[in-house]
Amino acid sequence: SDKAKVAKWETIGTVGFMTIGGQDIDCIYCVADAVRPESREVLLNLGERGINTMMLTGDNSDTARSIGFALGMQADQIKSQILPEEKLSIVASLKDESSPNGHSIFSNPLTTKWLVAMVGDGVNDAPALAAADIGVAVAGSALAMETADVTLMDSKLWKLVYSIDMGQRVIRKIKENVAFSLIVKFLVLGFALAGKAALWAAIASDVGAMLLVTLNSMTLLPVRKEKTPFDATETKKPLEGV
Repeated sequence: SDKAKVAKWETIGTVGFMTIGGQDIDCIYCVADAVRPESREVLLNLGERGINTMMLTGDNSDTARSIGFALGMQADQIKSQILPEEKLSIVASLKDESSPNGHSIFSNPLTTKWLVAMVGDGVNDAPALAAADIGVAVAGSALAMETADVTLMDSKLWKLVYSIDMGQRVIRKIKENVAFSLIVKFLVLGFALAGKAALWAAIASDVGAMLLVTLNSMTLLPVRKEKTPFDATETKKPLEGV
């Protein structure tokens, strides 16, 4: 029946109606956001990396659960009917939980600190994007992109995974370069204290170390354009509607 269809639509989106003359309802329609085809796979990929995910949405609980369950999320990972200030509060509480010792310089440096990342595309997400350790804007409002630390220029979610991979590679290169530079400096210092290092050797080692560090950093640059998951052609499944 029509009532059953409308009840089903209420679980996947917003139901509206149109009238002519202000008397009877002439048509009913349902509007809903399309779920990107790669969303479920991206969430699974993040889960395999040990990254816990949570959905914060202002939609009603039925719509949020319908989308969340379709993406493989659990009920406790779905927060619905959330206002912008509530998103901010949740992000702040997650940051407090991830850093039990606070941000003091006297905290244990060996303690693992979990970072909180917020991904959003609207004006309502801007406060939470600013409060998170890492704010990621997905081709949305100008305010969200200005507030975020990272901006994805389109809504292809595989670029989020790519950004995480690239960030990890950059951190690894920084550690390699710092360690290599320190080793070279200490070796030259040792030879100098022993009286076996000439001035030209110190200069050559310094310049050579700089060149090697630069070349090592340049390995982060793409040599050629490789096909990535977000370069693949996507087919969108039409939504159910009137």
